[in-house]
Amino acid sequence: MKISTLTLKNFRNIQFEKIYFKDGVNVLSGKNAQGKTNILESIAFCSYLKSFRSCREEQLVKYGSDSACICLEYESGGVPCKIEIKIFRDRSKELKKNGLSVSKNRELIGEFLSIVFTPDHLNIIKEGPNKRRSFMDMALCSLDVKYTDSLLRYQKVLMQKNALLKKLNMLSDGFSGEELLDIYDRKLAQEGAYISVARARYLESLEPFARDIFGRMSKGEGKLKLLYINQFAKTVENIEQMEKAIFSRLVSKRSSDISFQLTQSGVQKDDFLVLNSGKSLKYFGSQGQIRSAVLSLILAQSEVIYKKCGEYPVVILDDILSELDRTRRAFILDGLHNAQCILSTCETQKVKNRGNILKVKDGRIV
Repeated sequence: MKISTLTLKNFRNIQFEKIYFKDGVNVLSGKNAQGKTNILESIAFCSYLKSFRSCREEQLVKYGSDSACICLEYESGGVPCKIEIKIFRDRSKELKKNGLSVSKNRELIGEFLSIVFTPDHLNIIKEGPNKRRSFMDMALCSLDVKYTDSLLRYQKVLMQKNALLKKLNMLSDGFSGEELLDIYDRKLAQEGAYISVARARYLESLEPFARDIFGRMSKGEGKLKLLYINQFAKTVENIEQMEKAIFSRLVSKRSSDISFQLTQSGVQKDDFLVLNSGKSLKYFGSQGQIRSAVLSLILAQSEVIYKKCGEYPVVILDDILSELDRTRRAFILDGLHNAQCILSTCETQKVKNRGNILKVKDGRIV
């Protein structure tokens, strides 16, 4: 998967710009707050239809404008493709693939494959489970449309159930909500089972690549292992088994959920551990080991996508090289020789002679 051109109009601080990319490494160079990350954000938006920053969609529109446009031209399997996205301040975005309108996000997510690595990812092991769930969900949503649908349905039902739990104490004495809670729990178990099995299998596919990369990066010192954590079963064997286990736990926790007015069990609590020689890196890993492990996960993602889709994703690195020592910088750039890479940096000397240098100033390529 390779980008040829990116055209932006009224996106963040960029009024209008058409950017040409080459194979291999493309470096967006410039001082802070010039628009480098905005360019990377627009590319990733074409993959996930959401920003890798924490923001609302309308914040992507340039101040003083009513809408923003992204047009991405790329090759997939040697075939030219185009994604067009128009983002509005006051209504839903408009999507097009190869000139044809797309009505649902799910029809576009995963068409253009990319992976994103920002300094925030370096904390994925040390921070809370929500970061690691997001890591799994973003990858799986780009690879499996059914997973995207299941996750959206699960989140909707969970919201409905929690709303009911908050109301139960205010309803008349004759209404316990048991029948409706039973319906919600069965649906949560059904969708949760697919989500849980998909997450477990994704980590299984990621682990051998991550272990190999980590071993080479640490010169054979240690052995990386990924351990999926859920509330229902020690081993995830199949969807039917998980559905029964999830439903059983939800029913057993129902009284407690009513008391707390919140669903306390479910795949919204999932996590995974990153182990090195049997020990959790979160608690026993050095800063260097943790960074090597995170880099291994990112590079392994690229290999998993290649194995499933037959082509490497575009790799987006947002100001990550300044956070790494020389050895790890070289390792990640050398490890991406099969993929097109687009990275931002304030320190161009760190990627000297590495690829196509694009200087960014005040939202323009200069």
